[in-house]
Amino acid sequence: MGCIRICGKVILAPIVIPYKLCFRRKRPTPHSNNNIRPSLAPPPPPPFLSASTYSNLNDNTSQQHQQAPSFDSQQPSPTLPLPTADYEVFLSFRGPDTRHQFSEILGLFLAKNKIRTFLDDNELRQGDRIAPSLAKAIEQSKIYIPILSLKYAESKWCLNELAEMVEREKRNDGHIILPIFYLVEPRDVGHQTGPYEVAFQQHARKYDAKTILSWKNALQRVGKIKGWTVKSKDEHATIIDRVSSVVWSHINRSEDLLGADEFVGMDDHVEAVMEKLSLDSPGTIMVGLHGFGGIGKTTIARVVYHKLATRFERRCFLEDVRTTQEGKDGIISLQRKLISNIMITRDSDPGYVDDVHRGRKLIQDRVSQFKVLIILDDVDERFDFKEVLGDPRKFVSGSRFIVTSRNTKILRSLNENQCRLYEVRPMNRKLSLQLFCRSAFQGNAPLPGYETLSQEIVQRTEGVPLVLKVVGSSLLREEKSFWEDTLLRLGKIPHKEIIERLKISYESLDYEAKQVFLDIACFYIGRRKDFPSYMWSDLGFHPVTAITILTQRSLLKIGDDGDLQMHDQLRDMGRAIVREENIEQPWMRSRVWDKKEATELLQNMKGSNQVKALVVDDAYDNVGKLKRQHFLNLPKLRYFEAQQVEFIGDFINILPNIRWLCLPLHKSEGHHPINFPMENLIILDLNCSSNLQDDWGGWSQIKVCCASLVLVGPH
Repeated sequence: MGCIRICGKVILAPIVIPYKLCFRRKRPTPHSNNNIRPSLAPPPPPPFLSASTYSNLNDNTSQQHQQAPSFDSQQPSPTLPLPTADYEVFLSFRGPDTRHQFSEILGLFLAKNKIRTFLDDNELRQGDRIAPSLAKAIEQSKIYIPILSLKYAESKWCLNELAEMVEREKRNDGHIILPIFYLVEPRDVGHQTGPYEVAFQQHARKYDAKTILSWKNALQRVGKIKGWTVKSKDEHATIIDRVSSVVWSHINRSEDLLGADEFVGMDDHVEAVMEKLSLDSPGTIMVGLHGFGGIGKTTIARVVYHKLATRFERRCFLEDVRTTQEGKDGIISLQRKLISNIMITRDSDPGYVDDVHRGRKLIQDRVSQFKVLIILDDVDERFDFKEVLGDPRKFVSGSRFIVTSRNTKILRSLNENQCRLYEVRPMNRKLSLQLFCRSAFQGNAPLPGYETLSQEIVQRTEGVPLVLKVVGSSLLREEKSFWEDTLLRLGKIPHKEIIERLKISYESLDYEAKQVFLDIACFYIGRRKDFPSYMWSDLGFHPVTAITILTQRSLLKIGDDGDLQMHDQLRDMGRAIVREENIEQPWMRSRVWDKKEATELLQNMKGSNQVKALVVDDAYDNVGKLKRQHFLNLPKLRYFEAQQVEFIGDFINILPNIRWLCLPLHKSEGHHPINFPMENLIILDLNCSSNLQDDWGGWSQIKVCCASLVLVGPH
């Protein structure tokens, strides 16, 4: 996805740029100046890879990240600056031993797993100490992988780095060492025998006893760590695959991905689910987590998923299955994500899934050959396990599946009626108070003077984690009178009415935050926050402030890529608020997201001043060609999205308030409207107009009519 400014004042918008995840210090080249400059040309393929294989690996590792170029040092320098991005893995090796046989391909595979890796070629070192820039790379990295080869101990730089790794590992601050013993035995490393004994005989003549002792202690420590032993080149592929899998699992451990409040009350749930998984038993086992929305099923599944990271060869978390199935090519989208995660490929790689049957066959033929952990989150009655993944009994013995749902009937029917059920019950009073206080006071206990109020509010929430967090967040730093009013309102809500409890937090928002919340709930979940922010700003809103308020009150989350995320209970609440504007007449509501209702609205040429946003999905998109008369009753429409329609005819004085337009634009003349009102258009979404070229006739109208425009699309 990318965006660009057409004319007028400059608009800065994000553009996805490939990022080389694997950085390696290059050899200095002679006869050149001292400037450090990026090398734009890709490096040649290493001898052990064909050019095509190397190209594919580079393609796979460069997506969805900002580029950090390699640097050429024109003179050898121990302080050569490193890219600013933090590293996750520090790979230490002696170049002549393993560079072209093992180390570089391991680095490529780690990068293919989207792991930021620093490859340190120790042959480029000068001096006896670790340079500050290199020490920083070691400090940043969470995982150290020393490749201990036959002549590793001959390099003082290798030994200095190893000593530094061991020293940091001893501090117990999250650093771990995963050694690879390459054509050498761990006992030779630990006891400095064989080739390592010879190396230290040479070092004894050059270095002091304290330095020698630090190196020996480091080797002794690493020699005791369980790692991998490579005894022949035939084992390269197998070992590299195992290392990549284990490293990826360590990188994604749960304590790094989940907030502290997510672990409140988790221990008993996790222990019960682990018991039902029977990890030491053979065969394929499926566990179903059930309970009403907001009770914590997804959080429990996620904690278990990361806790078991190192127990499986591959794993995949398919979240929000129910919503994904509702979308276009829903089952295919699920299959693509599963295959991509398990096989570590991209959709454009060989094996691309373009129909359900092909996807199921690939899963049964290839994915099922790994010992996998697969989470299927939030499934409903439309989900058919065998249709999506095939027969679970064909997966490798030891594979495990966790399925979450609000519907126990669905879970009971899975895996030949052998799915083991676990009911997620509400939190007890003690844990509820702790979770509430994390949000309301940012601590584990109420502040003085708020003890009784906190206890009474917690009692009204009935132990539902989502309600505890949302209500607690809405009370953070508020006056006691606001707390008392919230307690009174909670007391008027019938038991089990979760959405009504959540609505109390919504009603305390100001007008702008409410409008932004409803827009996101109806249309923008999963989209990057930047793009609707342009529209909100143009409407006079303050999107940064509104989004901050929503996140502070736990009504919204921002993903790692800046995408807007919302719990399905909160989404349903937002849509219920809009639906209640007029139950019987959708054209009298502010937002129409239901595709069938939107299609009928256009076909019958209905509308009102209330309608601000409208989406027509291709599942119901039988409207065909849209003319001015279809929009006569929609003067306030600011957002319109459709997949299979055409705007034709003269649109003069129609849709004066349109700010966001997403529809297919056609290359041929005569297929774009005349006098289309684009003076207020902010976002033109071209994701469904992939065949447009620079010579498209509509560009001239866009350039003339727009003072400022952001294009969003595949180009």
